[in-house]
Amino acid sequence: MATVKQVSVGASYTKNLGNFQSLKVEASIVVDLHDDDDPEAVYADAWERVQKQVRIGLGRSNQNEQQHTDHQKSDI
Repeated sequence: MATVKQVSVGASYTKNLGNFQSLKVEASIVVDLHDDDDPEAVYADAWERVQKQVRIGLGRSNQNEQQHTDHQKSDI
């Protein structure tokens, strides 16, 4: 039987910004397994980490959008 030596997880989220523009946030992780690691548990942990990074990336993009909008309003 084959032995699992690595777990690779990736996720992406594409947000429509309007005006034919979009923002794509991606995150991925590759984890090396040790002899006593449970691949399912490692996968679950890696999946959580990747999802968290995508959420952080989306939060940063929302902050940048808000700052851009606030700057535009102050120019009026």
